[in-house]
Amino acid sequence: MTSHLESCKGHAQERMKQLQTVMQRMKDAHDEVTVLFGGDTNLRDTEVAKVGLPSSVCDVWERLGKQEHCRYTWDTKANNNKTVPFVSRCRFDRIYLRPASKEGVPCLAPDHMALIGLEKLDCGRYTSDHWGIYCSFTAG
Repeated sequence: MTSHLESCKGHAQERMKQLQTVMQRMKDAHDEVTVLFGGDTNLRDTEVAKVGLPSSVCDVWERLGKQEHCRYTWDTKANNNKTVPFVSRCRFDRIYLRPASKEGVPCLAPDHMALIGLEKLDCGRYTSDHWGIYCSFTAG
């Protein structure tokens, strides 16, 4: 699953409604199915805390130990594609995992995360104003 949730600080209520919908869909998926959701969520940690995650769903970055090198996916300190009059470092892009739970079905677990798109293109710009997330998983 992927989506671009509502942008900007003032749209927190709509973004939290959108997150609730995503979490409900992940929770309701059949138990033999692994569900991954990733995208530009524009979420702030306080918003996620208000909505809450189902016990079966994990934030992949958190599960992997909250590694600082891949925390900020929107970083105006390092990425100058977006001209803003302030420095902002946010974890707007997120990946959530709900592993399959049915007996006999392989269960995915995250094992690595990194940011991509950190190099400028020949034109002197980055691919996006957000860094991309690269994740690998193991099946067990």
